Order: sequence, then C-alpha cells, then structure tokens
Amino acid sequence: MKIKTLWLLACIACVAIPAHARVKLVALPERARVVVSLAHPDATLVEEERILTLQKGVNKVDFSWAGVNIDPGSIQVRMLTRPDKVLVLNTSYPPNENALVWEISSPAAQEERVRISYLLSGLNRDIVYKAVAEPDEKAMTLRNYLRLRNDSGEDLTDAEIGIGYGADFKKTIAAGEILEMQSEKIELMPVRKILTWDAAAQPWDPEYEKKTVGIPLSYVFTNSVAGKLGQHTLLPGKARIFIRTGDNVAFTGEDWVQLTPVDREAKLFIGQSRDVKVTQRKVREDKQNMRRNTGNAVVLWDTDEEIKIEIENFKKDDVSLVIIEHIPGYWKPVKSSHEFVKTDAFTIEYRLTLPKESSGTKKTTVTLNYNRLNVQGNEPASY
Repeated sequence: MKIKTLWLLACIACVAIPAHARVKLVALPERARVVVSLAHPDATLVEEERILTLQKGVNKVDFSWAGVNIDPGSIQVRMLTRPDKVLVLNTSYPPNENALVWEISSPAAQEERVRISYLLSGLNRDIVYKAVAEPDEKAMTLRNYLRLRNDSGEDLTDAEIGIGYGADFKKTIAAGEILEMQSEKIELMPVRKILTWDAAAQPWDPEYEKKTVGIPLSYVFTNSVAGKLGQHTLLPGKARIFIRTGDNVAFTGEDWVQLTPVDREAKLFIGQSRDVKVTQRKVREDKQNMRRNTGNAVVLWDTDEEIKIEIENFKKDDVSLVIIEHIPGYWKPVKSSHEFVKTDAFTIEYRLTLPKESSGTKKTTVTLNYNRLNVQGNEPASY
C-alpha cells in the first residue's frame, strides 16, 4: 500500500509546531472500497472510499502518494456520510513532496466515509480478441480479453474494475503485475467471407504481373444487434483467428480489429484468394468543355471517362466480391452496368455476388462511365 491517508485530530492542534515544518501524522485508515474506470483509453479514473475518524473541530488529513503516478491536479475528496455538515476548509501542498493536506471541519466526533478520486497513470491496457470460425465459415465465436499491466506503482486490492461496457468485475492487481481476463464472449455470431479488390492497391491487369496475384479475403461481421453485438463500440486490438476442424481448431492468422462503432462493419483479414481474377482497364478518357485563358492556353476542362472491369470466378461456389474505385476531384456518374454504393465523395463500391465457375464467356463484366468536372491537370491522385 503506497497511497497513504492520515489524519491529525483537532485535540492535539494546540501542540507547538514550527510554521515551516511538515506535519507528521500517524493513523492510516484502510480502504473500504476501490473503483477503477478504464472507459477512457487515455486516462484511468480511480475512486477509493475510506472511513475517517474525525474529532470535533478542524482535522488535518494528509494524502501522500510516494512512488505512485497520480496527477496531483485531479485529486478530489467528497464527504459521503454528512456532506452538508462535514466540510473541506482548505487544501495545502507541502513543498517537494507528493502529498497534500486537507483541513476538514467536523461538528462532532464521528466517523465519516469519504471518497477520494484521482487520475492514475501507468495502468496500461490492451484489448485482444480470439475468433474461432465454424467449419462452414458462416458463424464465428468471438472472445474479447482485457490485458492489464500495472506500472502505476500502486497496488489495487479487490478493485471493482469497469471497462465501459458489460458488468464490472472485482480483481486484485499488484504493482508490476500483468493480468489478462475474458471480458466478453459472443457465441456463433453471423459472419461472411468477402473478397476486396481495391483499384488503388491491386494491379489492374494481372497478366503483366510476374507472380500470381491474390485478392484479400476477410471475415466480415457487423457490430449490431442482428449480429449478436451492438451493445458498445468495439475497441481496437489484435485478433488471433482460428477455424474449427472437428474437435480441434487450426490457426489461420492474425489481424487488427479496428475501432468499430455500433452498426458498422468490421473486417478480419484471413489471407488471399487466387480463385478470382479481376482485370480492369480504362477504355476511354476524352477531354471536353475546354476553357482557355487570355493567352488561348487550355486551363480548365471536363473529361468523359469509362472503365471496364472483367471478373472471373474459378471456384465451385458463389463468391462475394467488393470492388473499390477511387475517382478524384469533382465528378458525376453517367452510366453504370451495376449498382454501386458511394462511401465518400471520392470512393464508390460495387458489392457483387459472382456465380460459381463464371469464367471465360460466363465472366462478370462491370462498366462505369463518368465525367470529371473542372479538371486543371494538377489534382492529387487521391484525397
């Protein structure tokens, strides 16, 4: 126990003490309760309750934290038993010490339950996930673990720990200790396997690549009630991914769960697929509506552009594929062979289901015709 709360009774206040001397106090009330909030990722709020035995009059209460990473400006004390009668008159900070002294006025000799709160540094936490997919890869069990590393310098005994969601739990974590515990388990949540081809990341024409081109494959799930989640934001953390094979599980890889608000999708990358081939070409890019300056030089124009995407699925099953296209600057669609979703001002997605064994003459072809407006020729490739 490195945080100490001591008090000096009013009945000995008459003893002569030099004005510059540090008051040395002798009693140590044990903590009656400790509550630790980890809801904020950058700050740990600690609230501890102690029972002080006060004398009538002014009592001096000393709070010191040698070797503990406390923000001194965050320390507060509140009276819980008689907040309208027991009052904090003054707070002083002894020089060159990690301590403060409260002057507390009590109308009678009595016990008072007080709550002391402060921000504590060094209680580091990480979120880690374990995802186990079912053999058909249509459902997954997700376990959420909280890993605490106590570098604060303070022993937290029988602390009631809250992480911002779910039920609080009581644990003891000593200074220097690392503790890992399961905070959540979601059984058989629905999951989808999706391939994602991004025009900014994947080669447009794999025929010219000297190696086999793979398309990123992910498990996708939704942080929603329908997805057996939706109670809180999913916090970022490393995920280890497995697939169930009979009575055993096989490790398939690792990825990071991104910060995922409620009703948003999360992805876990599980590898690359070479059973789907995407070939994209720009078949037209014409300038139009050219505008000139006083020197007759073209300074502004529009474009008429068309891209063609040919997709072949060599698998014996239907496949879900997302095609991501980036169109910089001001633009408007003219004609598209398939519906798309606009995810931001410069990005669209085609969300396709590719029929099984749809190659050669059965391949899927997507065309998009669009105009870019007010082009100057010096626009960034992406925004």
